[in-house]
Amino acid sequence: MSAASEGPWVAALAGGAAVGLADFAMRVFGWDLSLADPLALGLSVFFLIGAGGALLRGGHHRARAWAQQHPWSYAWVPAAGTAVTVFASYLFLSAQGLFGSLWEGLSDGFGVLVLLGIIGYVARGLRPASRRG
Repeated sequence: MSAASEGPWVAALAGGAAVGLADFAMRVFGWDLSLADPLALGLSVFFLIGAGGALLRGGHHRARAWAQQHPWSYAWVPAAGTAVTVFASYLFLSAQGLFGSLWEGLSDGFGVLVLLGIIGYVARGLRPASRRG
């Protein structure tokens, strides 16, 4: 079982949906009816809450201890998930084309990678999952 499977995925889904819907509502008031931007933001928040929450949970778990010891290695999978889903949302729901969609996916994935790496370092000090002694 991976450390990410211990994440708060229901809360992540609710948070991503709330942020995406709020962004869409703000865009509707500005007469920008694009679906790709709010969906991409919601997906990024979903992966951040789910994977970041898995790192911040308490208790002893071997997978979480490994993820806290190797935060950058752990962050690659949620970052790749963000990059792929954001790329697909821009490719199919916007007029940006292949390279614009690729740029959006990679930049959002990189943002998730950096933030989860930082969360991993912070989680190691706040809630260590490994037993030291």
